[in-house]
Amino acid sequence: MTRHSERIGRLGEFAVASWLSEYTDLVNLIPHGSHADIIFEYDKDLYKCQVKTVTKEKKYVSKYTGRHYRSGWCWDLRRGANTRDRDYYDQIDIYALYCKEVNKIFWISAKNLKKTKHTLTAKALQDINSYETWIDACEQTKKFIKANILKKN
Repeated sequence: MTRHSERIGRLGEFAVASWLSEYTDLVNLIPHGSHADIIFEYDKDLYKCQVKTVTKEKKYVSKYTGRHYRSGWCWDLRRGANTRDRDYYDQIDIYALYCKEVNKIFWISAKNLKKTKHTLTAKALQDINSYETWIDACEQTKKFIKANILKKN
C-alpha cells in the first residue's frame, strides 16, 4: 500500500500533465522515483518538470498568544523526507506548484531559484494566471540555458 502523501503527489502530477496537454503535444509522465515527474516540450525544447502539490493552507500561530495571524499556501521544493539527499541540484528545469484546493498551478524556473520553500497568500494564488507563469518560467529557463551554452563556447 502506498503512503497517502505519494497518492497526493501523483494526483498533482496527473493534474499538471492534463493541464499541459492543452498547450503542448509532448507530455510524458515519468515513473515514480526519478528526479523529474514530467517531461514536456516548449518551443522545440524538452523540459524536466518537478511537481509539488499542497492540499492544505498553512496556518501560522503565535507561540505566545495562540492567535492565528497569517496563512498561506506553502510548498517545500526539496525531495521527499525519505531520501538521503534532498536537493535536486541541476536535475530539474521547472517546478510546477499545484494547489489541489483551488486547482491552480504556479510555475517557477528552477535555474535561478535561491530558496527551498515558496509561499503564496490565498489572494495571490487566486490572482495567478497559470498560463502566463508557465510561459514566463519556460522563457527564463530557456535564457539561462542559452547563456550557459554561450559561456562554455
